[in-house]
Amino acid sequence: MAMTVASPGKGGVYVAKPPPPPPPPLPGVQKTYDSYNGQVGASAAAARRRRRTAETGEELQEGEALEGIVLVLRAGAAMVAFVGVALVASCRHGDWMEFTRYPEFMYLLGASVSACVYSAAQALRSFRRMRRGSTSPAFLDFAGDQVVAYLLITASAAALPITIRMRSAVINIFTDAMTAAISLAFIAFAALAFSAIISGFRLSAHAY
Repeated sequence: MAMTVASPGKGGVYVAKPPPPPPPPLPGVQKTYDSYNGQVGASAAAARRRRRTAETGEELQEGEALEGIVLVLRAGAAMVAFVGVALVASCRHGDWMEFTRYPEFMYLLGASVSACVYSAAQALRSFRRMRRGSTSPAFLDFAGDQVVAYLLITASAAALPITIRMRSAVINIFTDAMTAAISLAFIAFAALAFSAIISGFRLSAHAY
């Protein structure tokens, strides 16, 4: 604490003198302190950049892995649905063994065609997205998987009772083909349902 010194002035009156100025800082000390702060700040910023880069790299790797799983599921659903379409469309054996005579089998055929076209298009879209390095999910993926999966499960459920009744009376190439087509529709439904779950998870993770 600086002390004020009184000295006699004119007429013997004591006048307070101002305290002396503080001594100047030692040369080089302020510069060293500033350079130290600058180094610390640069190191902290570099650490933050490295952390952000590592987090971004982990997110990209996770997104690519999930995109690959979705691609496999949709490609598998497309192939399975294609085989189901071929089985139903081949059931043209005359008389009661015509799939066109039964609306349940017509619905199964339409759902299988929709699943085949949709899954193939989405698989191609996922492949192109992976090649571009973009793994951002879209709401269309989540909604489309659910809609097509719903079509498959309802078509399978509609065709199953009549197929069971037919097989209880006779087992031939027609009932076998329909049984196989229904089973393939169930498999395609499971693949697209699992794909919808992954798409929903990626959407929620991307939103937050």
